[in-house]
Amino acid sequence: MLILHRHLMREAFVASTMTLLVLLGVISALFLAELLAEAAQGELPGASVLLLLVLRLPEAILMIGPLALMTGLLLALGRAHEQSEMTVIRAAGVGFGQCFVPLGLLVSAWALALLLVSGWLAPYAVERTGTLMAEAARQAVVGGLQPGRFERLDRGRLTVYVGGMDTRDGRLENVLIQHDDPEQPEVLSAASGRMWLDAEDGSRYLSLLDGHQVRHGPDPGRGPLREMRFARNDIRLPPPELGGSEGGEMAARLPQLLSPESPAERREWHWRLAAPLAALILGALAVPLSYRSPRQGRWGSIVVALALYLVYSNAIQAGLVIMERRDAIAGPGLWPIHGVLLLAAAAFWLRHQRRW
Repeated sequence: MLILHRHLMREAFVASTMTLLVLLGVISALFLAELLAEAAQGELPGASVLLLLVLRLPEAILMIGPLALMTGLLLALGRAHEQSEMTVIRAAGVGFGQCFVPLGLLVSAWALALLLVSGWLAPYAVERTGTLMAEAARQAVVGGLQPGRFERLDRGRLTVYVGGMDTRDGRLENVLIQHDDPEQPEVLSAASGRMWLDAEDGSRYLSLLDGHQVRHGPDPGRGPLREMRFARNDIRLPPPELGGSEGGEMAARLPQLLSPESPAERREWHWRLAAPLAALILGALAVPLSYRSPRQGRWGSIVVALALYLVYSNAIQAGLVIMERRDAIAGPGLWPIHGVLLLAAAAFWLRHQRRW
């Protein structure tokens, strides 16, 4: 491999990797805010937020991996144009294909990495997330409640307050529960209580002892109002949502989708191949788009690349929606969308090659 090839590949790889890390930081911040909001609502254990964030990184990589590669190539090759390196290369008699074709190794390796993420790493993350949430639901018997704080569970429909807690035997003191039912809201209070786990189905229960219950209609002022005292009242607490890893999106490894048996599997097959194919096509398209005239702005090609990526990604999502509505086991799928952009990349290549 020529020194020129190693130089271009090194510059493109560093720029693409740094762009990927920056975009991952932005996406991870959005994911973290979403996870913290769900933890505040009691939908998932707060202690597992960071681990769940890590398990969502494959999803983020598939989202921005092709864009990071294209942006990195544009930055590296654009800088070579600005610093007249491409002028020197052309003056030295290096042909267009001889200069840029070796970059196909980087583009192919990047696409292969996205294929591994899409086909194997992402399903493992989905499976691990489901296992983690299931274990958290079984083990968080008392850990989900903290003394002196109002805890909102079941998407805010259930509010629990505990005045005190004995961590040795799990005994609770001064318990208040509000069940926000649109038809029959109710409030329960008890001097003491205890949380326990059903060994058969793993459900969490809160047993209230020596308490008082008030239930009324949608309008408390009009009634009816029902009051009662009880010696014991067992309330089933909602577990954290598990996310449904079985049979859902990204649950199956890619080889299991080679022969789709349903429209849903066929649609997921096309979706899982979209990111690697996008990396190949956008990587090839970045070479002609990186050309800059001496007085051309530095960031013009980046804006064009971003707009092109948005159109491309939205077209893929629209294609997936059309496939879902048609609900057919056969058809072109997303291939026409990839084909149109591939033809555009070939046309730009030929135009740039003639200009070279």
